[in-house]
Amino acid sequence: MFKRSRGCRFCLLLPLSSLACSASGGSNLEVSAGTSTTGGPTTSEIPAPTTGVGGDGPTTTTATTTGVTTATDDDPGTSGSTADSTTGGISPCGDGHVDPGEECDDGPGNADHLFCTEACKINVCGDGKLLVNWEICDEGPANSDQWGSLCGKNCQPGPRCGDGKLQPEFESCDLGPDNGGTKGDEQEILCDASCKAQQLRGFVTAAMFTGDLGGLFGADLKCQAAAAAAGLAEPKRFHALLSTGDLDAKARFKAVAASLPYVLVTGKKFADNFTVLVEAGPLEDGISITETGAALYEQHAATNTAPGGSSFSPDQHCQGWTSADAAYKARVGLNAVSVDAPEWPVWQNTQAWISALSRPCSQKEFRLYCLEI
Repeated sequence: MFKRSRGCRFCLLLPLSSLACSASGGSNLEVSAGTSTTGGPTTSEIPAPTTGVGGDGPTTTTATTTGVTTATDDDPGTSGSTADSTTGGISPCGDGHVDPGEECDDGPGNADHLFCTEACKINVCGDGKLLVNWEICDEGPANSDQWGSLCGKNCQPGPRCGDGKLQPEFESCDLGPDNGGTKGDEQEILCDASCKAQQLRGFVTAAMFTGDLGGLFGADLKCQAAAAAAGLAEPKRFHALLSTGDLDAKARFKAVAASLPYVLVTGKKFADNFTVLVEAGPLEDGISITETGAALYEQHAATNTAPGGSSFSPDQHCQGWTSADAAYKARVGLNAVSVDAPEWPVWQNTQAWISALSRPCSQKEFRLYCLEI
């Protein structure tokens, strides 16, 4: 039987690697319970004094750890992390914060007539929502720059009657707020509420004919065909300014409104009305423009009409405008003379525009005055 040292009572039961007994009989025992570098559970046999049978022998107690680690704030993927402290929902439109899926968010200031709409979208032209103080109109997909549209693609009113701009394809005038009023344009021509000028049109034909015009009816058809070919609106309203031996030109135009002025197809006024035209002659150069807008001067226009609108001669009308026989004659006028020409005063004073000389009916040199009724 050997003698046990009191200072190192349990040394014989511990592994040699854990034993440290001093020469003086003291001990330094350090046990790390439940610590593992691998994270797995560990077991340490820690001797504990027990009474045991006879009190002689120690027993051992096994301590087991689970290896549970404590999460830190640096690891958002573990439970207890503060990175997932929200409810997980998307912040609603109108909270004043621009969240994913939102273009803007002015909070309580969101409104469909302001910069940020109620759906948190930026108010833009074409969305159908009127941006006050920026857009005059917004019809959404219906915005169009075609004439008559309620709203253009730039959210300004589209081209239309009343905008003060002439669209010749659809209007003959546009005085803006003066449409339908008593104030006319610079030529004193009125414009009605539908942008139709209170005027009549006239031109001299670009084509030349012999004295055989097909009669008065045929001459009217030539005027209407010329107007249609030139794209003039309502071409059937044009008639030839002609007289025969027994029918005066003024009688053919008796249905013309006395208050309406005559203008060239370019829009320039050449007479205040039909009566003034036949009694005093045209203004300035005369009827100097064709149906196509081209200028013509000192051309022969068939008329057989005297100043005032009556028939000039009982026989200078190419047999009622049905003959191209050189034996017959036609009375013609000189359509226009430049105001700068030395002969202009005489041409104007004698009303040579309607009655200037006589020409054989066989000559293909006759143009027609075509006036709207």
